[in-house]
Amino acid sequence: MSHEDVRAAAEALLRRIVVDPSAQTAVLEQPIPVLGPGGEVDSWFVAVTTGEGIVGFLQLERDLTLHRYSGFDPPQPASAWLDVAAVVERARAAAAGDELGEPLLTYRGNRDRLAWRVPIRNREGAIYVAGDHVEQS
Repeated sequence: MSHEDVRAAAEALLRRIVVDPSAQTAVLEQPIPVLGPGGEVDSWFVAVTTGEGIVGFLQLERDLTLHRYSGFDPPQPASAWLDVAAVVERARAAAAGDELGEPLLTYRGNRDRLAWRVPIRNREGAIYVAGDHVEQS
């Protein structure tokens, strides 16, 4: 499955199912794979942005059918979900000097609880970042 295939499916779904007028004129960002517990692609996260930030996202199943659309009111800064460096910085603030690995987008228990998982390399555990929320496990 290519990013172009995911983006085309997201574009068609956005125009068909999202009624928020700001989302109708928004930009679809680069699709990001949501990885399951075994590292496999579980679904796709496609952010919907405007000049105000991220107004929502589409989560597509692997077969590119809609899992859900979720909106943010008010919009969040796009960096909260789309800028990996910003995600790492938020995780670093909670890491207390731990060495961090590369973040990956995943979920916690429920597939609707999306979060960036930033592994802690020097000990067991990870830091989860979802927008402005940061939690260590």
